[in-house]
Amino acid sequence: MIELPERTRRISPSRLHEILLEHDCKSLVDPFMGLPTHLNYLKRHGIAVHGGDLLEWFVRVGEGLIVNDLTYLRDAEVAEIVEMLPGRIYSLDLFKAWEGVFFSEEQCMYLGVWHDNVRNLRSDQQTGLAILGLWRAFCYWMQKTQSPDDMQDTPPSELAWSYIRQTEQWVTSNMRRNTVRQGDVLATMGARSADALFLAPPPRNSFRSADARIWMWEAWWQGNPYFTIEHAYRDSLLGARAADAPSYARAIASILTNADPYPVVILQTTEQRIADLEPLVRNARPNVTTIAPHPYEIYLVATR
Repeated sequence: MIELPERTRRISPSRLHEILLEHDCKSLVDPFMGLPTHLNYLKRHGIAVHGGDLLEWFVRVGEGLIVNDLTYLRDAEVAEIVEMLPGRIYSLDLFKAWEGVFFSEEQCMYLGVWHDNVRNLRSDQQTGLAILGLWRAFCYWMQKTQSPDDMQDTPPSELAWSYIRQTEQWVTSNMRRNTVRQGDVLATMGARSADALFLAPPPRNSFRSADARIWMWEAWWQGNPYFTIEHAYRDSLLGARAADAPSYARAIASILTNADPYPVVILQTTEQRIADLEPLVRNARPNVTTIAPHPYEIYLVATR
């Protein structure tokens, strides 16, 4: 049984928005975006947002939440995602390796059906919305393995339908150009210009303790139940090359050096990690303000 942490990151989008408003920032780049719900919040409040990540499923969701301004899923299209369609050949055994370990035989079959169906959608925006809804169904199943008697038994297609339909609430337009891209941190930083750079860098060796819901959904998207998150991090700046503390510090310092074009840099950290990161930020920028609403949510706001 996998123990599931409550959350992998604690980002308060409203507090981040307040910081941006205080510094008159109208655009932001986040090269460690993860699940980009915080960027969607900023988008809904008029900020032009540009996100990046190494995991492809995060980027796909970004197509639905960040790039997407007008595209929705019709009922007929949702039905074609959640159910096995007549005449279509499915990879029903694709996730059999998870059977009896994480999921039931029926759930593994549906994971294969959903994996095939989302690839037949007509746009990247629809695909992103569907992936987010299906991920929430997947998380429901994962949580139910922890508390089997506390959660309702819902047929897979009905559960997926409900969650996919809920993703429509995220679709919005801010009349700005918003983008996402798959790539390492420095590549994302160099691809876009903005008033602010938001950094929520993963802790050292975080790929070895990543939330199971994150790496398993990337495995689902890749169609490989044996995929591990180390594959995505292998050649990245904060991957194996930054496994020891000095190498990790050098990697963060290089990010801050490359952040020079950004007028404002906002680095989010925690009370546990601030002693390691704050000296690096102060070495890179002359003016640094600390905002610490919670021990698990501390912002270092650096300006020129």
